[in-house]
Amino acid sequence: MIRQADTESTAFRRPAAKLSRVNTHAIATTAALLALGLGCQRAAARDDKADAATTAGPTGALKATLVISASTAGQLVPCGCSPDQKGGLPRAVALVKKLRAEGAALAYIDAGDLLFEGPPSEVGRGQAELKAKVLAQGDEVLDAVARVVGARDLARGAEFVSQSAGGTPLLEAGGLPVQGARGSLVVKVGLLPVGLFAAGLGELKQDALAKTAAQLREQGARVVVLLFQPKAGGLAGWSQGEALLSTARAAGVDLVVLGHRDDPASDPNQLEAGPPALLAVEGHGQSLLRIDLTVPADAAPGAPLFLARGEAGRREALTHFDERIARLKGQAEAAASPERKQLYLEKIKEQEKLRADAESAKEEAPKGAIVAKATFLPIDGKAGEDAGAKKLVDAYDDNAAAINLAAARRQPEVCPAAAAGEASYIGISDKLPSGESCAACHKTQAAFWSKTNHAHAYATLVKVKKEFSLDCIRCHVTGWQQPGGVCRIDKAAVGGPGFKSHGGLFGAGRQDVQCESCHGPASEHVKDPPGHIDDKVGKATCIRCHEAANSPHFDFAKYLPGVVGPGHGAPLAKGQEPGPRWPGEQAEKGKP
Repeated sequence: MIRQADTESTAFRRPAAKLSRVNTHAIATTAALLALGLGCQRAAARDDKADAATTAGPTGALKATLVISASTAGQLVPCGCSPDQKGGLPRAVALVKKLRAEGAALAYIDAGDLLFEGPPSEVGRGQAELKAKVLAQGDEVLDAVARVVGARDLARGAEFVSQSAGGTPLLEAGGLPVQGARGSLVVKVGLLPVGLFAAGLGELKQDALAKTAAQLREQGARVVVLLFQPKAGGLAGWSQGEALLSTARAAGVDLVVLGHRDDPASDPNQLEAGPPALLAVEGHGQSLLRIDLTVPADAAPGAPLFLARGEAGRREALTHFDERIARLKGQAEAAASPERKQLYLEKIKEQEKLRADAESAKEEAPKGAIVAKATFLPIDGKAGEDAGAKKLVDAYDDNAAAINLAAARRQPEVCPAAAAGEASYIGISDKLPSGESCAACHKTQAAFWSKTNHAHAYATLVKVKKEFSLDCIRCHVTGWQQPGGVCRIDKAAVGGPGFKSHGGLFGAGRQDVQCESCHGPASEHVKDPPGHIDDKVGKATCIRCHEAANSPHFDFAKYLPGVVGPGHGAPLAKGQEPGPRWPGEQAEKGKP
């Protein structure tokens, strides 16, 4: 099947499946209107620009652009805990709109792992499924010409994938069979036919890859792209991609794009020139991979593809040389013998020569080769936000809250009691009848805590209307789903009145990141002090919430003064008030 990219309106596709039992009419209506608007916009632009954009002047070269996402992994928008987080559907839509407005023939491709990051919990399943369906609608809004079914997409089974696909063509990668998915697809991007197929979750055989690539060529594909889904376990995904290159080359593949990132939040953009070229874009929607293709008029069928690195690639290569040279210099200085030092010095000279050659070299594609230029586009604030996509996300937030509140009302108000000898959470509240709370014995430390960002953690959720989001709640309350903690999302304030300090009330019930979030549940500690508590909290405790996805710039040493200082971990000077002491200008510019 050949599909015409950038000329087919999403307005005429079959409707997506129902989102949930909760009324999600707002999401469905917003998505339909948004898709209609984008379809009409591109249809109007097509009449004036499409034909001119697909050929390059007097040379007659065919030009087209592929824009690829991968491993969005259930991330509709970033959590917002850090001001400069990348990603988000409204930004992606805005950026793709801008690229299409440039007039180039463009196809948007989802390389897989869109719907989930992992199997959702029983408590969080309703929200996770709703979000997955909105993400699938987002692919329709982006007018995706294909979406690969990755292993993460199958977390709720093949039927869920099929029912949520809407009008986006699905490509199987060798995992569970999905109704309606196909093995390969030729997409006509302007005048350039591009063959797409996915593999990796099943057995990888060279003859099978070669057969599929040949079939795509027979259907007219001038460029063949393998969207690779590496298997979980064993080698890292990028390493599996590198190991595949010789097989892909022999099979006649031009480009290999990794559709699965081991850690979508932190795996970086990566590129290897090949052949065939291997490319991987960072996950969680933080970046898009743009590939500009140019097929010369004199390119023969099956012409080789040359990956042009451009100025950005040249700078990256020079940076790698600089890092290598610096490392060798350090090794030379620390060498145990003059002979060993001389070896390092010779290697330094060799690397310096290679660097000089790389700096002066002119990049030139072989005559008749197809040229691909790869660029990684960050999805940051500079992209802007598409208003229609933002309405889609807002409708999702409202419906997610409704789903979670409805589910909460069917649950007990408090968590199950702790087993014999098991510690439970007691909270920071003062003036409890039992006298058993953190503040009852540690008033100075509680006063210190009340001046930290941890004491405002729940308020930050309320401010952005996410206090009923299961994606966020666990890191903004104390003891989520634990004895003595919070087991109903609408009962975070149950368990005590809070702690009064400097004119405010903090930590009502189990709201906020209280003492026990770091030091552990304290019920056994109050019975038998000073034991049964973690008084040496390390980085491992912090990164349960300050993980790469939520806190991309977390630095344990830099953040530590925000939670440890006079009155908590350090003595108070005479007359000194307890509270964090930020070094340098951090106190003025804001705490991390």
